[in-house]
Amino acid sequence: MIYALSPRVLLACLVLLLPGMLQAQTQSAPEPLADAAPEADSTPDPSDHNQDAPDSDRLDAAFDPALVGLSEFPSSLAAPDTVRKALDLIDARITEKTAAIEAATAEAMADTSADAADPDMDADALALQQAARETRLSALERQRQRLQELRRVVQRRAGLAERLIEAERELADRQARLAAIQTEGIALEPPFPVSLLDQARAELTLNQSLAAVAETRIATAEQRLADAENALTTAVRERRAARDRLIQAETENVQPLEREALSDALEEARLNEILSRQQRMAAEQACEAARLEQRLAESAQAVLVQRIEALQTRVELPREALQARLEELDGARDRMRAQIETLQQRGDQAEADLYRARRRLAASDRTADQTALEEWVLARQAEQSAARTSLDSLNAALANLEQRRRLWEQRYQLMHDAEQLDLAELLRQNILDTATAIREKEAIESRLNSLRSIQLAQERRLLEADLSTSLREALETRSAAHELAERHGRELLQTQDSLIALLQGMRPQIEAVIEEQNWSLQWLQAQETLSEWWEAEWLVIDDQSIRMRELITALAMFLVVLLIVSLIRLGARRALNRRKVQHSTTDVGDLRLVLSAVAGNTSQLFVLIAAFYVAMRVSGLAGPTVVAWLWNLLIVAFYIQLGLWANAAMADYFIRKRTRKERRDPSTVTGYGVMLVFFRVGIWLTVLVSLMAYFQYPIAGLLGALGVGSVAVGFALNSILSDVFSSMAIVLDKPFRVGDFVKAGDTVGVIEYTGIKTTRIRSLSGEQVVLSNSDLLSSRIHNFKQFRERRIVFRIGVVYQTPRALLEQIPHMLREAIEAQPQTRFDRAHFAEYGDFALLFETVYYVLSPDYGLYMDIQQGINLDLHQRFEEAGISFAYPTQELILRRGPPIAPALGAAG
Repeated sequence: MIYALSPRVLLACLVLLLPGMLQAQTQSAPEPLADAAPEADSTPDPSDHNQDAPDSDRLDAAFDPALVGLSEFPSSLAAPDTVRKALDLIDARITEKTAAIEAATAEAMADTSADAADPDMDADALALQQAARETRLSALERQRQRLQELRRVVQRRAGLAERLIEAERELADRQARLAAIQTEGIALEPPFPVSLLDQARAELTLNQSLAAVAETRIATAEQRLADAENALTTAVRERRAARDRLIQAETENVQPLEREALSDALEEARLNEILSRQQRMAAEQACEAARLEQRLAESAQAVLVQRIEALQTRVELPREALQARLEELDGARDRMRAQIETLQQRGDQAEADLYRARRRLAASDRTADQTALEEWVLARQAEQSAARTSLDSLNAALANLEQRRRLWEQRYQLMHDAEQLDLAELLRQNILDTATAIREKEAIESRLNSLRSIQLAQERRLLEADLSTSLREALETRSAAHELAERHGRELLQTQDSLIALLQGMRPQIEAVIEEQNWSLQWLQAQETLSEWWEAEWLVIDDQSIRMRELITALAMFLVVLLIVSLIRLGARRALNRRKVQHSTTDVGDLRLVLSAVAGNTSQLFVLIAAFYVAMRVSGLAGPTVVAWLWNLLIVAFYIQLGLWANAAMADYFIRKRTRKERRDPSTVTGYGVMLVFFRVGIWLTVLVSLMAYFQYPIAGLLGALGVGSVAVGFALNSILSDVFSSMAIVLDKPFRVGDFVKAGDTVGVIEYTGIKTTRIRSLSGEQVVLSNSDLLSSRIHNFKQFRERRIVFRIGVVYQTPRALLEQIPHMLREAIEAQPQTRFDRAHFAEYGDFALLFETVYYVLSPDYGLYMDIQQGINLDLHQRFEEAGISFAYPTQELILRRGPPIAPALGAAG
């Protein structure tokens, strides 16, 4: 379909596209992404596939909670029923553990009594059994403690969930109040008393301080979340280690007591992991609650700001209200003067009491009363100092009251007869008085903090149990004096806060009056001129007028869109550079993909199309048909831009992964290249199909053709694709790397190269063996690169004539010979059996290195050492021998003679 464009639209297009084309020419090229530094590779545990799952309100443990007695433990604690169910399961398990502890304790006591009654019981065996019982009891107690901690965490999570619901409800209520104020105003009839305005400003100041506290709480919650995540990582690692130790023990057929201890350790590690996961979830909820509290404080500030703006429009201070305020201040002044007279009398009495206390201290000659009398002198001094400090505080409060009285009178004159005031001088004095009042408030708070510290020290001394009655009374008198000074100091602080609030409330009123007197007339004149120019016709084409308002609106929207996109790209580029600097040795995650895609792969054509569409739509220069055409063009550009962003993100991800991996395993280059090609093809196919679906083209036939074509290609390239996917499996699963010494079937050698279709192995005899990747993965692969230590079993034989005493020394000789060699670990040496021609001794030890040459050197050293030890001890090695025994029969000659 061909759209006809009016002359006014063509002119607008020319005006709008010109600055965008200029910007496209001057736009700097995006910075190339620096390769991420390699990070340590880690092979995940297949049984722990949920470890890297995204955070959620689910348990996501890598094992069944039934293994620790928490069968059907809820995976989510979002509902109250699930919380109760979880608590019931934990309580039941705690009860079971308590019963098990009691039963084990009773069994241990019974076994101890039985062992004591058996005099033939071996002492070593008895100690071993006692240690096993203590280990079992300790393990059960730790498991019960973990369950109790888990119960507290579940209860905390339930409380946090309720708190989140209440905070969200309160936030919605405040947002509704804000919307009501914005649309309907405050629910009061004007004019408004000035006290309401002062109260709203005081509440706003308080909320601003609460917002600052909320930021600190968020930082604390995020730190606790990071600690919880670290604790969870440690718990998972410990649980895996405990599991591996138990599997190894079952393989090596260790003693039942040791196997039971390892099983208890695994159960404790599993409970610790569940506890750590719940603590991590509680920390996430606490972070969310802190952020909600910050939003609540911000919404409260917004409500108060709107309320203040509404009150300022019609605020008034009638003469009756001023008179009432002055009478209130006069009443407070009279009360303070009465308190001053009382404090003066109290100070005089404190002077007399101090004099008498010093005389008693000087007249005392007993050491026992010396401490109490000294404390009484300090108490009287504290009373005298408190009276003076209180007098100073009340006199300062009186001065504040007098200043507030003058300020209220000035405020009344400002609101009713501002022409008689020097507003500039009044504003300057207000600023100076506010700064002075704030400094004085800080000094008052410092003095109060010092008094509070002294008071806490006195309270700690009063908690001592060995104080005498006189000493305790002196300390209590001193503490009461400090409390008096603190009370009057807080009274002064209250009057200081009221003075600061009044000064801060008057300043906006003074500024508003000054601005109203100086700029009101000029603003009215400028507004009238601007209105006439705004509605003027700038150009008429074919009886269609283009007003200045429409053209400027279109140009402004066009430039605004370009500016916003440029700022987004600039911000993304700067954020990406900061992340490169801050995380130069680590992988920075998914945010880097987004930043790199936005910063360097946003098409300028897409930006121009989007800016032109927004300008035409907002200004009203284009008709509905042109707007629809521009919208379709924008959709096509947007889908293409999505494809560019996705391609850039995938390329950045695979390039960083490949660069990081190829330093340790060069064979990953090919696999990552193949995967990147597949992903790119998939992205553009998705973009194409999505575009066709949006414009309602029939895509069922296309999808069917793609499916049939894929099947045909798969059958035609079956062997090649099998090797290609096997190459990808080698890259992802990493059964071996380039440089590993492996055995695959009958082939033994070093991996030289892993390609798309084949893998090349340099055999021990020197030739290169080429195997297809599918054949290689289908065979059993022995990777000797992962060989950590070598277990050696050898036998020696001695002759049967060896004495028993020497036979008993041979195992010790074998152990000493092995332990004398470096990088060995002795396991056992025993007289194994009676051989055909020798007494056979079997020895097992470990070489702590996979190096075969080192093993032969160690074995040679052991053999030479044994030969020397046997030669010195007179022990002969046995070798295969046969003994032939000849017996001679009785003579037969006499018998023959007799017969003859």
